[in-house]
Amino acid sequence: MNTRPLREVIATPLDRDFLVFCHDYPFNYTGWHYHPEFEIHLIRRSSGLRYVGTHVGQFDVGDLVMTGANLPHMWVTDGARDELPSGRIEIAERDLVIQFSGAFAHKCVTEFADCAAFSTLLDESRAGIKFSDTASQAAWPLLHELLTATGMNRLITFFRIISLLSDDSARQPLSLVLPKTDGIQMKRLNNILNYIAENYSRSDLSCREIAEREHMQLSAFSRFFDRHVRCTCLEYLNRMRIYKSCQMLIETDSSVTAIAYDVGYDSLSTFNRNFTRYMGVSPTKFRSDRTSSPESLNAHRNRMSGVGHIALA
Repeated sequence: MNTRPLREVIATPLDRDFLVFCHDYPFNYTGWHYHPEFEIHLIRRSSGLRYVGTHVGQFDVGDLVMTGANLPHMWVTDGARDELPSGRIEIAERDLVIQFSGAFAHKCVTEFADCAAFSTLLDESRAGIKFSDTASQAAWPLLHELLTATGMNRLITFFRIISLLSDDSARQPLSLVLPKTDGIQMKRLNNILNYIAENYSRSDLSCREIAEREHMQLSAFSRFFDRHVRCTCLEYLNRMRIYKSCQMLIETDSSVTAIAYDVGYDSLSTFNRNFTRYMGVSPTKFRSDRTSSPESLNAHRNRMSGVGHIALA
């Protein structure tokens, strides 16, 4: 195993407080990786080895773990029985994942006295938490309900899950608590990504503007961005805009044209072309599929997660 974890960037603005999605195995980030968001991770299919910080252990169906901010982790499926002739193991929707930011968690804890148990859970997650089989079985239907929940029900279901996990007296820590890493390069990168997240909807936002804001030549900025994010600044910006448009196509009745302009495109044809390139269907087809079945909606959200997540070196 590569001992240097990849930094995963969730390129999507967490304006819904938390993200929830299923993803296949392998996924862009099934390798050794970390991210500043907290994560609740359920294995829906397969068994193998779980790596969380300094911990290594077996996992099976129903494995339910919470990881804290920047704690490296990965789940590696045992392919001894299911390996394909090509040597590639493929498992549809192996993982169900909830990700939420520290800012959202802090707001919950500071503004609501009833979230004291949530604060304890957040603190314990610095080492990773393995929940009991009993808690996992009780959480399973709620986690799946959250995939398609909307409006107030979405937030209610999230806190039902948090309450259930907080009440699990049989939960166990997994890892030693690792030291924080916050170097100069990472601070610069975070500044850049935060600026893009706050301004992606501006059609005039350019990589040159971002470079100048960081007092960097465009060529040096481009090398820096590509080295750390492993894609160009423009590619990252397009991913963010397309993911946001997916949210709007699912959750609102705004026209495709209005959405294209709202997420920062000044040309409908460019929006349509980029959307089809990333999602494999046109915006109109994507929207028409949103009410066809929960399975169709989950398939779209699975593709969205691939658009909205980027691994950093």
